[in-house]
Amino acid sequence: MEKMRVEMEERRKRQARKIMEAIEGGVMKKLKAKEEEIEKIGKLNWALEERVKSLCVENQIWRDLAQTNEATANALRTNLEQVLAAAANTREEAEAAAADEVDDAQSCCGSNWEATAEKTVAGGGGRECRNCGKEEASVLLLPCRHLCLCTICGSTLHVCPVCKSTKNASVHVNL
Repeated sequence: MEKMRVEMEERRKRQARKIMEAIEGGVMKKLKAKEEEIEKIGKLNWALEERVKSLCVENQIWRDLAQTNEATANALRTNLEQVLAAAANTREEAEAAAADEVDDAQSCCGSNWEATAEKTVAGGGGRECRNCGKEEASVLLLPCRHLCLCTICGSTLHVCPVCKSTKNASVHVNL
């Protein structure tokens, strides 16, 4: 009886060891799989952190470029306003001088200045589109800096109609 009990006890211990070994083997496999998954996620996390860093640098570059372009646009706007103001002053001086000449010319033959002045006044100050002639010129072409196209023609043409240079870029100007 004692022998049976000892043998049963040994069988239980062996069976318990086998169960424990099986459980331990399963747990080890799961643990190894989880460690591999953690390592894989760690590598993915590192790659994503590097991508975020590169995107931050790229974002800063684009931000700097936008600020530079904005400063260039402001400088061009200021220059355009100065040129338009100077042109207006020159036009006023020319009109005043032409008015004096017209008075003098009326006593003589006819004057050609009146027809030119009428064209300028009727045509909106000579700022119509050089391509279609219908709309007001509001697109500044670069690098030649001619303000000679309307918005519609500015988006379709790739060559300046004034100097025939290739358009690299254009700026819409609100006057």
